[in-house]
Amino acid sequence: MLVRRDMKTAIRIDLCAATSPAAELSQFQGRGRLKSIGLEHGETALIRAYHHGGVFGNMMGTVFFNWPARPFCELAITEEVRRRGVRTVEVLAAGIERIWGPLYRAWIITRELKGAMDLWAACKGGLFIEKGGERILRPVAESLRALHREGVYHRDLNLKNILVRVEAEGIRAYIIDFDRARLFLGGIPEPFAERNLDRLLRSVRKLDPARTYFTRRDWEFFVQCYHEADSHEC
Repeated sequence: MLVRRDMKTAIRIDLCAATSPAAELSQFQGRGRLKSIGLEHGETALIRAYHHGGVFGNMMGTVFFNWPARPFCELAITEEVRRRGVRTVEVLAAGIERIWGPLYRAWIITRELKGAMDLWAACKGGLFIEKGGERILRPVAESLRALHREGVYHRDLNLKNILVRVEAEGIRAYIIDFDRARLFLGGIPEPFAERNLDRLLRSVRKLDPARTYFTRRDWEFFVQCYHEADSHEC
């Protein structure tokens, strides 16, 4: 396990185990429910276990064999994303548990962004109604455009990998989960940007097939803001 120096006493690999009594289920959901542990000063860390998706999900579940191990790659990429000035969460630790030979289970631990919710929760909850969809979608579009402008291609962009939070300066958006993300020098090529937008639209259609919460008009506004984002301060 790789752990931030100031977190060595708070974060241990045994906390990642399914039977650990010190970790509780959180409100956040990826391919599996994230767990949480308490830190000093009332802060919380979130533990995300790595799961295969698609066909591999049924075959391998949480067992991986590729190397370098995925959580260490994601840690390195996330640190570079933060260095490039893109808003995301802070990684506190990354670790693996060897099973046999090259096989392992893996986790990444991040500092919880207090008061944040994923974009899907914001869409179907009260935040869209309270603040207005356009006030939420514009900063999300600007954050995505900043991500692409800084040369970061997200492999699994979806409504649950985007967090929004009401802050003193207004609503801000954070993009998370950079597992298998790809970095470019300069902005990402246009086909990769379009691929990210297409992937996000598939997520909208999957989670909201009737387009009750994230309407077609909302999507058109989002895409317009994305293309206009360079003229706005993100």
